[in-house]
Amino acid sequence: MQAAAFQNKKRERPGRDEGACDPHYENIALAFRNRDQSKPSQSAPTKQVQHKPLLDTTQVPPWLHRAIMILFILLAFIFLSCIILSALVLVKNSEMAKELLGLKGELSNVSNMVQRCQNEQRNQWMEIQRLIQEATRDIGTVRNKVQSGDDKLKTLLTDITHIKKTLEALEKKIHTQPSPQ
Repeated sequence: MQAAAFQNKKRERPGRDEGACDPHYENIALAFRNRDQSKPSQSAPTKQVQHKPLLDTTQVPPWLHRAIMILFILLAFIFLSCIILSALVLVKNSEMAKELLGLKGELSNVSNMVQRCQNEQRNQWMEIQRLIQEATRDIGTVRNKVQSGDDKLKTLLTDITHIKKTLEALEKKIHTQPSPQ
């Protein structure tokens, strides 16, 4: 029983006033030897060793609880920030999707207008080419008519000169013949 009381005393942390009431407390404190002594026969001055109470492995210091709680709060804050940022990204994404749909519609309208303009330009160019071909054909026809008119004039000139010569010859015959009076 004394051994059990001795072990209980050893486990308990002595307070400041505990040793004054308990007569065994002083004996226990004096019964400890200095650990530096190797043999009991050597005489060494007896020192009263004050032992630091060792922390019990099951007992956690209060600052550790506070630090863990702060880390949990910080983690929760970061998690909430991530959720908020994700929500903002989703909102921005939907806004940008709406803007992109609007831009797609405008681009489609512009594309249709450009296609219509290209078709009109193609039709006008084809009309211009048709008019140029008609004008070229008409110019060729006029040139042919002018050429044929020029040929007719040349033949008329030769005919006129021939008629002139014939008239001059007749005139000479008339002048060379005496007149019957």
